[in-house]
Amino acid sequence: MRIGVCSNIENIEEVENIGFDYIELSVSKIMDLSESDFSKAVEKVKKSKIKCEALNILFPKNMSLLGENVDREAVKTYIAGAMKRVSAIGGEVVVFGSGASRKVPEGLEYNAAWKQLVDITEMVGKEAAKYGITIVIEPLNKNETNIVNSVAEGLKLVKDVNHPNVKLLADFFHMRVENEDMNIIGECKSYMKHTHIANGNGRVYPLSENEDIYKEFFEKLKSIDYEGRLSIEGKTTQFNVDAPVSLALLKKLAE
Repeated sequence: MRIGVCSNIENIEEVENIGFDYIELSVSKIMDLSESDFSKAVEKVKKSKIKCEALNILFPKNMSLLGENVDREAVKTYIAGAMKRVSAIGGEVVVFGSGASRKVPEGLEYNAAWKQLVDITEMVGKEAAKYGITIVIEPLNKNETNIVNSVAEGLKLVKDVNHPNVKLLADFFHMRVENEDMNIIGECKSYMKHTHIANGNGRVYPLSENEDIYKEFFEKLKSIDYEGRLSIEGKTTQFNVDAPVSLALLKKLAE
């Protein structure tokens, strides 16, 4: 299992020095960069011993994907530009969380929203396939969005989209907030392509084996022979102190 951390491009040297296998950047942030600044970011990654293997936050908060007012052509244009930049910076996996973007607007029936979400996800998958990139659906807790709130629901979306470049992510934090049974991971063997982790209490860096049920999460991943990536996606006020401790803990749990 490869262990990385969600961070900013400015921190790649620190991430490398601590010993992480890769850095996970934000798609929406690299899309906000000018061509000149993006080129500098690409060079920064190229000079590093670690790479930007994964990216998250696919869509900006102000881009609505569901409802009557969706600008499909604008979404399509954005996806094309995003996948081009993800490929240029070396990304292999892109996390489709984007809770604000995929929120079902008031008045839109769930089934209609689901159909729309399947359509958008298929569009993303087709564009990603041009670059050999895998899109992973990230189930988010109900405080962040109102659709795809569990791994079970995420699995259904992946199956309904039925595209080889659209797979699934399990996020320990969101699973804990929703009190989802970890056994669902056992049903995801051929679909699980990425994972996230943070303490279920406060979304901070995992620091101790006994502070949450991390061991159960890892046991379920091992049961499906998961050998993909695991990124810390959490908060810390002292990165250089907490990150090495968290990395050591995750390596131990992954053994």
